[in-house]
Amino acid sequence: MKPREVTRSGALPRGVRVAAALCLVLSSVTGFIACNEASTMMNFEAYREAQREHAPSLPLLGRDPAVTRAIMEAQLSALSPMRESRALVLTGLSVACTLLFFASSRMLRSPDGIPRNGFRQVLGGAGIFAALLRTIDGAQAAVVARNTSQAMIEGLKGLPEFQAPDAAEQLHALVPSLMTFGAVVPTVIVAGGFAVLAQYFRSEGVRDAIVTLDGPTEDP
Repeated sequence: MKPREVTRSGALPRGVRVAAALCLVLSSVTGFIACNEASTMMNFEAYREAQREHAPSLPLLGRDPAVTRAIMEAQLSALSPMRESRALVLTGLSVACTLLFFASSRMLRSPDGIPRNGFRQVLGGAGIFAALLRTIDGAQAAVVARNTSQAMIEGLKGLPEFQAPDAAEQLHALVPSLMTFGAVVPTVIVAGGFAVLAQYFRSEGVRDAIVTLDGPTEDP
């Protein structure tokens, strides 16, 4: 017989409810993105051919298809050597996010009679694992962004706005840093979020609150 589910989130401390809800959202979004990117890395040759056949346009760089193609080729060249390791990292991140999504949803809405402390332990362990893998993922993305920056600079140099004599120096100084920054910031936010949530669920205060809520365990 399927266990009756009851909404017991009202008995949870407010901080635990908020943390579990944040973990639910963060793990679902991150896991979805990681799963899609892992699939792309596992089918990299097909992805490369599709990109070459239907190169996306970049209005910011004008309408010259050669510029778009150069940027795309630079990105593909940067991804190619790391496609196996990146697929492994993203697959692991997908699994960790799946565990976090399940544990956080069970923390908010636990089947009657099932203690929440086990879900708390999963949130603590899988959260640290997800933070580590998301950090590696971000480091790989930063490498790709930096390797793509030269093609981006060449594309920007062809625009009228960057024809001034000192524009080339400014582009070479700013573009690599900005592209790397764009890869690092999401990593800090997401990986840091996972790490903070994991440490929160591993804290003594949360453990004591959940153990008290679960009540005494029955001896076999």
